[in-house]
Amino acid sequence: MMKRREFLQKLGVGALAAVGMPYVATAQARPVKLATLLPLTGPFAFAGNAGREGFVDGVDYVNEVLGGVGGRKLELIVEDTGYDVAKGTAAFNRVVSRERAEELLFVYGDSTGLSKALAPEIARMGLPYSATSFANELADPKTYPTIFVFGPTYNDMMEALLRQIRLQKGRAKIALVYSNTEFGRDPIPYAKERAKALGMEVVHEEVTPPAFTDATPIVLNLRRANPDFVILQGYALSVEPLILRTAREQGLRAQFMGTYYSAELALIQRAGPAAEGFTVTYHNAYWYDTLVPAVDEMRKFRQKKGRDLSYRPTYYMGSLAVALAIAEAMRRAAGAGKLTRAGVVEYLEKLGDYNGLGLLLNFQFVNHRLPYTKLYRASVKDGRFNAITDWIKLA
Repeated sequence: MMKRREFLQKLGVGALAAVGMPYVATAQARPVKLATLLPLTGPFAFAGNAGREGFVDGVDYVNEVLGGVGGRKLELIVEDTGYDVAKGTAAFNRVVSRERAEELLFVYGDSTGLSKALAPEIARMGLPYSATSFANELADPKTYPTIFVFGPTYNDMMEALLRQIRLQKGRAKIALVYSNTEFGRDPIPYAKERAKALGMEVVHEEVTPPAFTDATPIVLNLRRANPDFVILQGYALSVEPLILRTAREQGLRAQFMGTYYSAELALIQRAGPAAEGFTVTYHNAYWYDTLVPAVDEMRKFRQKKGRDLSYRPTYYMGSLAVALAIAEAMRRAAGAGKLTRAGVVEYLEKLGDYNGLGLLLNFQFVNHRLPYTKLYRASVKDGRFNAITDWIKLA
C-alpha cells in the first residue's frame, strides 16, 4: 500500500498539506464556493442525503488535507430541492442572487428536470454546472459550454446494457419500465432506436410514477409481453426492489437491468433473493473497493474526523468524486492565475490526467461527459454487486 506522504505527493499536495496543516487563509482571502441543490426530502431523499455527505467529506478533505484552493477555503453551500423543479429553481435563484460571482464558481443541481430548466440561464451566466442528472441533452458544449456531466449519459448507459444483452442473447425481446419524469424518459427514444438497430424487439413499455406501493399490475403486463430482459430507468431505489420481488412472486423469468441510480447495495438488501443477477451500469468505486486509493484515504480521513466508517452508498461515492474533481480543476485554475468561472471550465476540460484517486477511470471529458462505465451484477450470496466487465468506453 502506498505510504501516505508518497500518496499525497503523487496528488501534487504541497509540504504543508502533507504534514496535515490546513489551508492558510488571510483576512483578504475570501472563500471559493461550491453550491449544491440536492433532494434532501421527497422521493429520492435517501440519495440526496448520501450525496450531501459525499460533498461534505470531499470539501473537508480538500480544505484540511489538500490545502484548500490556492490558499482560499472551499466553502460548501447546501440547499434542499425536494426533487421539485419549482423548489429547485427557487433555491438556485436564492444562491446566485446572494453570492458574489467571483466566489460562487460552481453549482451542482439535483435532477434532469431542474437542469434542463436552468440550462439557458446557466449558459447566459457562464456558470460552471453539473448535476445528479446524466441527461444526454446536457452533454452539449456547443449549446451549454459550462455544463458538465460527471459520468456517461443515460444514452451511454443504455448502450452498455444493450451491448451486454446482445452478448447474452442476440435477438432478444426487451421491455422498458420507466418513471414519468425527465429522468425516466430521457434515454427511452435512444434505447428503442438502438435496440431495433441491434436486431432486438421492444415488446413492452411501462410508464409509472417515480414511487408506488403495488407492482402487481406492472408485472402482470410484463408477463403478458414475455420479455427476455427488462430495463428499469428513472428510479433511485424507490421501486426497483418492489418490482423485483413481485416479479419473482409472479414467476416472471426475465433478467432485470438498471442504470447508475439502481446500482446500490440497498437494492439487494430490500429485494432479497429476487435481486440475484440484477445487472447495472456503475462508473464509480464502491465503498468496499478497498484497493482503490480514494476509499482507503477516505476511510482514514473519516476515522480521524470521528465519522462512521460503515458502508457509504453509491450516491456518496459519486458526490465525493465530483467534489474532488471540481476542487482539482479549481486548484489548477488558481495555480495558473485563472480562478474564475471561465478558468474552472477551462481546467475541467484539461482534467484528463486525473482520476479522483481511483473513483473513476479518468476525467477525460468527451463532449463534456465521461463516457466510461462498468457493468456489475448483484450477488445475493456476497451481498454486493460484482463487476462482470472491465471499463467499457462508449465514445
